[in-house]
Amino acid sequence: MMNSALQQQPSPLALRFATASDLPVCAAIINDYIDATEWLPRTIDREAVDALFVPSLLESRTMFVVEEHGEILGYLSMCDDGFVPALYLRPAARGKGVGKMLLDAAKAAHPDGLELTVFERNVDALRFYEREGFQEDPGRRDTTTDEGIPTLWMCWQGGAR
Repeated sequence: MMNSALQQQPSPLALRFATASDLPVCAAIINDYIDATEWLPRTIDREAVDALFVPSLLESRTMFVVEEHGEILGYLSMCDDGFVPALYLRPAARGKGVGKMLLDAAKAAHPDGLELTVFERNVDALRFYEREGFQEDPGRRDTTTDEGIPTLWMCWQGGAR
């Protein structure tokens, strides 16, 4: 007889391009992250963040989402030049491979290299990016952010290098 825990299979995660109907959920994920992150001051109110997630955003950015059972667990936004301005997950999605799925999609879409910034105090994200092959460019560190928290510029050199 099989143990019932062995019979249960993990829920499949699905990666796809974001659609206009996903944008309010993506805005909520970043807003909830800001509200829940003790060290990160809010410099823009929830409504202003919501206002950034308009359908025209999908014309200027490549956006991926990962969902499970129809619920979006996280998203990644990427510019044409390979800059990743956003990779955010719901707290319950952390440690389940969602961030890696999103980053792998960005690497596949832009194999020549990616760049992103990360708050210096976001040690979990910093460890994740380093594990995924990103290295800091110390000369591009920004200590003058609106949040008052230095950001580190991280670069992934691409699969061909």
